[in-house]
Parts: sequence; C-alpha cells; structure tokens
Amino acid sequence: MNQNILSKTKGKVVIDNISISYSSRNEQIYALKDISATINPGEFVCILGPSGCGKSSLLNGIAGFVNPSNGKISLDNKEINKPSPEMGMVFQQYSLYPWKTVKENISFGPSINKKGNESPEEIALKFLDMIGLSKYANHYPNELSGGMQQRVGIARALANYPDVLLMDEPFGALDSQTRIIMQENLLKIWREFKITVVFVTHDIDEAVFLSDRILLMSTLPGKIKRDLKIDLPRPRDKETTDSKRFIELRQICHSLIREESIKAFEKQNHL
Repeated sequence: MNQNILSKTKGKVVIDNISISYSSRNEQIYALKDISATINPGEFVCILGPSGCGKSSLLNGIAGFVNPSNGKISLDNKEINKPSPEMGMVFQQYSLYPWKTVKENISFGPSINKKGNESPEEIALKFLDMIGLSKYANHYPNELSGGMQQRVGIARALANYPDVLLMDEPFGALDSQTRIIMQENLLKIWREFKITVVFVTHDIDEAVFLSDRILLMSTLPGKIKRDLKIDLPRPRDKETTDSKRFIELRQICHSLIREESIKAFEKQNHL
C-alpha cells in the first residue's frame, strides 16, 4: 500500500451513487449516472475517459461547484454541497489574478482563511521556494511562462493546506517537455504533502505515470467502467515509462477508451 495513505487520516472522498443532470431543450440530460467510488486519504487518483464523458462534471461535484441530482459526495464523512478551503482546485487555465504579483496571488487564500501561526507572506514565500520561483515573487503573471504560471497556481491551491487537491487537466496547455517536468514536480509535491489528489486528464500516459488508481469512464451518461490499480513502483521517472508494465497498463487504458470513443461516435451518427 502507498506510504502516503498510511500516514494520512484526512482527505477521504466518498462518491455515493451520484448522478448529475442538466436540462437541454426541455429534456433531462445525464452527464453522470449512478457513480460510486472511494478515494482514500493520500491517494493519487486520475479520472480518465473520452471527451465529453463527464470527467469535469465529476470533479466539479467533488469540489462542491455542482450538486448531484441524486446521491451524495462526502469528504471525511461530511457531505459536500459547496466549495470549501479543504479542497484546493487547479484549472487548465491558470486563473491567476493578473493585477496581483506572484507572491500576492499565493498569499491571497491564507489571508482570508488564516490557518496556523504563519503570516500569509511567510506562507507565500515558503511555497515560492518549494516551486523554485522565489526570485519571481514580485513579478506579475503575464511576465511568466505557462509552466511557471501553472506552478504558481499549484502553490496557490496548496497554500490553504487543503486535504484534497483537485486538478482539471492542469498541464493540457503546456508543451510536451514542460508537461513532463511538471508531472515530475507534482509527484514530488504530492510525496511531501501526503495529500489526496484527484486529477482529470484525457492523456493516457499522464494518468498511468501519475496515479495509484485510474477511474476509467464510459461515454455519456458517464459511469465508471473500470477502477484500475496502477501497480508501478514509486518514485517514478523516465525509466518508468519505458517499463513493460507501464506499456501493458497504457494498452489496457487505450483499449477501454477506444471502445467508448467508438460508442460515442456511433451514437452521434444515429442522432
């Protein structure tokens, strides 16, 4: 079992038979239908599936941005029905405040939530050091590269000391080399903080490289088609992606997603 799970007592997410629907042209459309899963404290879980399968809807439900039509989602036995400081969120778009400096962006959350004895500035400087951007403390977001902005976004989410970090395709807009470096940096941060991470991606290699488990989703209405354990040793690096087991797990994911993508394509053609 992952050492992080053993050392954490907070950050358990339970998804209990939820559905999420919306109205379209007087019709009720289900984005998610009858989904159940448990994410243990300290686990790194990726949500993977074809485009439009409800991955982001599930993440938004966990975040408290969207309430399920039925069923419930809970964090440490407390039902989630709105956003809370216990959940940190990182989006694909960097969503930093452009009028605030890097340091001010990171210190903004701690200045509101006031957790612990450290000042917001002390927290910001600590996280800037952790992500290797101390010398950019007084820069503005538009003065940073995409990868640097996303590192600031991760630091800003972690500065509130959440129990769960939610990430919605956070590296999707980055070039391939920056993306790989960001994945490795994220795993280092995860090991240090022993935090629960729920990570949405459509990139199979990224999901296999990062996660303890992958929740593979079917086409709409989204359901969990398979809960796949990723039994690759940690820590992981470039050699991991060349291993026989990595290739086997990638192929399992690829086959399942291809099957669902074909279903979605055929369904659209019959509309």
